[in-house]
Formats: sequence, structure tokens, C-alpha cells
Amino acid sequence: MDTEPAPKERTDDPTQDPPLAPSDRILAGHSRFIQLNHALQQEGILSPERLTQLLGCRHLEDATSLLHVFLASGLVSTEAVQQAKEGKKSGTGVPLWKLLFDKGIIGQRTMAMGLAITLNLPYTEMDPGQMEPAAVQRMDGVNATHWEALPVRIEGEILYMACADPKKVDLERAEQLAGLPVRLCMTPRPPLLLAIDHWYGGETRIATGQPVGKLDLRGLVAMSGQAINPNQPVTVLLDQLIINAVTKRASDIHIVPEQRFLHVHFRIDGRLFEEIRLPLHLKNPLVSRIKVVAGMDIAEKRLPQDGHIQARLADRLLDIRVSDVPSVRGETIVMRLLDLQVGLVPMEQLGFAHDDLERFRRNVALPHGLILVTGPTGSGKSTTLRAALDYIVRHQFCHLLTVEDPVEVRMDGVTQVQVNNRIGFTFPRALRQFLRHDPDVIMVGEIRDAETAKISVQAALTGHRVFSTLHTNDAPGAVTRLVDMGVEPFLVSSAVSMVIAQRLVRRLCPACRSGRPPTPQEERLLDAMATASAVTHRVELIYESSGCPACNHTGHVGRTVIYEMLTVDEEMKQRIARNEATSILRRAALNRGFEPLVASGRVKVVQGITALGEVAPYLEPFMERG
Repeated sequence: MDTEPAPKERTDDPTQDPPLAPSDRILAGHSRFIQLNHALQQEGILSPERLTQLLGCRHLEDATSLLHVFLASGLVSTEAVQQAKEGKKSGTGVPLWKLLFDKGIIGQRTMAMGLAITLNLPYTEMDPGQMEPAAVQRMDGVNATHWEALPVRIEGEILYMACADPKKVDLERAEQLAGLPVRLCMTPRPPLLLAIDHWYGGETRIATGQPVGKLDLRGLVAMSGQAINPNQPVTVLLDQLIINAVTKRASDIHIVPEQRFLHVHFRIDGRLFEEIRLPLHLKNPLVSRIKVVAGMDIAEKRLPQDGHIQARLADRLLDIRVSDVPSVRGETIVMRLLDLQVGLVPMEQLGFAHDDLERFRRNVALPHGLILVTGPTGSGKSTTLRAALDYIVRHQFCHLLTVEDPVEVRMDGVTQVQVNNRIGFTFPRALRQFLRHDPDVIMVGEIRDAETAKISVQAALTGHRVFSTLHTNDAPGAVTRLVDMGVEPFLVSSAVSMVIAQRLVRRLCPACRSGRPPTPQEERLLDAMATASAVTHRVELIYESSGCPACNHTGHVGRTVIYEMLTVDEEMKQRIARNEATSILRRAALNRGFEPLVASGRVKVVQGITALGEVAPYLEPFMERG
């Protein structure tokens, strides 16, 4: 029994509880996880009739019911209760059991045991080292901290979760997150909080105080290339997925739940590869971990969300954009990885032929005009524009402004602005403000609407250099797209100075590359390319790579650009002003020496930079038009 006669100050140290002889005797006779009600009956401390009577009183705020539990179970002595009654001021309305707790006569351990008896819940003594990792991974650190509850074991498809106050736990939500039925058990609060911090550590601190979206992986570089262990804590699992993705030069990580497994795919050089199949029970913990670190709402599972993580790995800083899309089998996650140390490609390394590179430089250096880069998503358009801005920064002293969605690579010497549609800060609004900000050069991340198109053209006509991107199939199609958006043809003809259409293809691995004569079918394809691009020389060898350790057995290392570059000269300006069709503009350009995408692709096949199979899918539509 609690036998200390003198009141003492309240303490959160469970070791300072008064001696609990009967309850210590009960705990000593059972395992770490016990049902106190059964133990009290076995020890003869509570009769079945008295226990039934006590369990009928479930209102914990009621002084009588909980106090009876403490007295009947021997957790508190009659003398201690009498002493508290004598010291209690009349009319305060404070339950006697709470007064006992505040004075330290009932400690944290005693309170947890009393609640376990009253609510007929198991009781456990908390030991961080004895928690089951598979159980802990079923819950994220944010909810564990908020509820002051920690999963401790899985038994018979039931997840047991220790808590100090069952009223704080959203049981329905916990079962949704864990994917299992949850049974609560009582434990003293101080060691519980220590255990939560032990297991979730940085995750809970990120979610409750530090800036969201930071991962420090510098101490984990040794994990690079190691096989992923699904049984490790989910925090370590996410770290290793990111490290392996960086090691394999992946641009994206896809996490997709299927019927039997949680699939993890890496996109490497534009192609998806399966990395690992994880057990399906890791779906909720892993997704929750990603959402916590990315600053997303972990409770929202019905609507798409976007998040952002910055991670440090050795001497590299990664910018990770997270997209969450709900599906019928659960949330799917895509993480786009951008290495900020290698995000800026010099103009000389874009992959342009020497003459085309000089032509691009001349247009970039013009005092005014609109330069457009076109192509589908992921074709390197932004990389080309950033290379142009970097060239200007290195060779001219001027005022450069960019508006992007989002800002992916931060550049010195450039004022970069990110749109925020939620507050109405759109591309058009930013552009209108830019024109009052004395710019020399403006870069617009993408021309998406008529208003952005009109302001961009107007800026180019009023003495500014403007760079932007469009989604069109070829270079001549970009000028007609502006007209379709509502810009007058004569304005387009005066504003646009150059259009580049481009695609990205995979580079052959130089370590395992070999040449061979083309097959008859490949010769026909090469001849068709030559006809379309006015190239006549015969191809003796084409190249392919078999795969080796240097390229992770993919046969490819990195990507290069294939492109077509249209300079808008006087004749082309007149045709655009007359609003001629794209096909007519293209034919006129070919007659004046314009080299289509076919030419660039064929040259790189002949040089052994890329494989014919890489180029052919992109070139067939152009061959039909050419």
C-alpha cells in the first residue's frame, strides 16, 4: 500500500512514487504485459463481485469511482486518503483522487494502474528497448506525440498501443493509420514520453518545432547501394530509398500500392525501373513519414497534396518535390529529386552542335526579343533557359527577373520569383509588376494562358529580352500557338527571334558501347531520316550498349538533347504576319536550310552518342511531316 503519511510535492519522476507493496507483488508475479483486474483477483485483493461493481463506474471525473478503485485495489492506503480529506478545503470541487495526485500521494505509476483497472485495460511498464519495431512503424511520430501513445507490439493481428490518457487517443484514426485493430493499454506518462522520443526522435521534433522539410542524410552515406531491409524503422527506410535513388542517378521515386505489395520504382534517364517490392503493411507508415517530413497534412487522404523536402547527403543538397495522389488502393507518392549542386548546366554542355550553339549565343545576347523553348514535360526546356540566363550573368551586367512555378534551381545574379496561385500571385500578375521593376531580361517559366502570352510579347516589343517555354511538337508550331492564344500575328512576327524544339534521349554508356552494321530495317529508317534532313552520307555503323557495372547494367548514362532551332528571319516574319499555317511555315524553313529534329537525332546516332532505338520514337512524326 501507499503508506507515506506526509504529503509531498507532485513529481513526474515515476521512481518517486510511494512504496506500492501489493501492486509490486502483483507485477512481480506476471509478465511485462498484464491484465491487472485478473491479477488482483488471483491475489485475492479484489473479489469478482467488487470488481464488477467498480467496473460499472466508468466516469473517471467522478471522485467516488476512481477513489474506490485505488482503495479497493490497495494502490492507496486509507490513512493517506484520510489525511488528504483533512487537508482538503471545503467547497473546492476538486475530486479527492486528483488532490491525492497533485500532492504526490498518488504517483504517475499508481494513476496508470488505477485507470487500467477502472477501464479494464492491460497495464505495461514502458521499456523503449523492448518495443517491437514492426509495431512502432505502424504509427507516425506526429500522431504518437499528439496522442501521447506508442505502439508496443502486434499480437494476433491486434496492435497494442500504450497510452497515459485514453481520452487523448483517436482510436478510429489510429486504426486507419495502422491498418489493424488497436487495443489500448495503460502505462505511466513520463517513461512513455521518453519512449516516444526514443523511437520517433527527429520526426516528432520536425513536426512540432523545427522547420518542416529537412532531412540530414550525411551520416548515412555508407548505406549507398546496400540492399533495402523492409524490417528496419520506417524513418531509416525512407532515408535509404533516397540515398539509393541518388546513387543510381534517379530523377524520381514512385511509391505505388498494389494488391499484394507496395512497389517502389526509380525513374532513371527518363525510364522507370522497379527498385523493390515492400510488404503492404508498410504503406501507411511510409506514406505518413513522407508527408510529415514534406510538411503535408497526414490526416488528409482524399485530396491530392504537394510537399517539399530539402535533404543533405554528404556535400550535396537535394531539393525534393513531393506529390501525393489518392488512388483506390491507397495514396501514391512521387518524389522528384533535384541535386542543387548540379542543377545548372553550362550552355556549352547542352548538347548543341557548334554552329547552332553560336547561333543560340547570338540570339541570347540581343538587346530585345522573345526566345521560346518548346517540347513536352521533361524535355529539358527549363535547363536550356537556365543555361541562357547563366550565360548572360557571366557576360553582361544587367537586371534579370524570373517568374517560375516552382523555383527549382537558385541562381546567383538573378532575382527569382515563385508564383502562388492561392493568394492570386500568378504569371500575369508577376509579369505586370516586373515591367515596373526596370528589368533588362525576363524569364517566364511557362506561357500557359492568353494573358501571359500577350504580356510576354509586349515586353519583348518594348525593349526587353524575354525567355519562356511552350508545349508544342515542333519549332514552327510555337508561333502559331501564340496566335491561337489571341496574340495578333503581326505582334508575334515582330517579337519572336528564335524557337528551339527539343527532346531528351539516353546516352549510351561509353564503358560497354560497341558498334555494328545496321540491319536492313535500320538502314531504311536511317535513309528516311537522311531524306527528311537532306543528309546523304551512308551510315556504316550504329552503336549499342550491353550494360555493365558502370551504368548499373542499364546500358545508358545520362541524357542528351536532340533539337531543331528556328531563327525568325525577315521572310519568316512576313509569313507569320500573314498568319500562314504551321505546315507552310515548316516547309518554307526547310527550303531555307532549317534542320529538323531528325537531323540532330541522326547525327548523334552516327556519332555513337545515343542508340537508334532511342531516337526513332521521337522522329517518326517528324518524318511523316518532313
